[in-house]
Amino acid sequence: MKIREFRLKNNFSQQEIAKLLNTSQSNYSKYERNEIEPDLQTLKKLADYFHTTIDSLLEHEVPYLIDKSILNDEQNNLINKIINLNKEQCMLVDAYIEGLKVGQKKQEDIIKRLKGE
Repeated sequence: MKIREFRLKNNFSQQEIAKLLNTSQSNYSKYERNEIEPDLQTLKKLADYFHTTIDSLLEHEVPYLIDKSILNDEQNNLINKIINLNKEQCMLVDAYIEGLKVGQKKQEDIIKRLKGE
């Protein structure tokens, strides 16, 4: 569990975090040493307090998941639209994005290649 890292990064003492959780400093210390596991409510409080996810606290990183809270509304809307595209449509979106990076002419070339023209 990474709660010690989050606590130190934010310059809090064990006593301060224990007070937030309505527990003793010695009990909180056991969380950091992995001697006992916090319950779900405690994990939620810690995640909220450190502005992170429970997965991150538990060192359970899932690379294919996106924390949508870090995206703006436009980015979230695009993701929702992309979810419903078929394979060919996804390839065209990918080509378009690559084209935005390299310029309009190359974008057109990439799309023609994908379409087999």
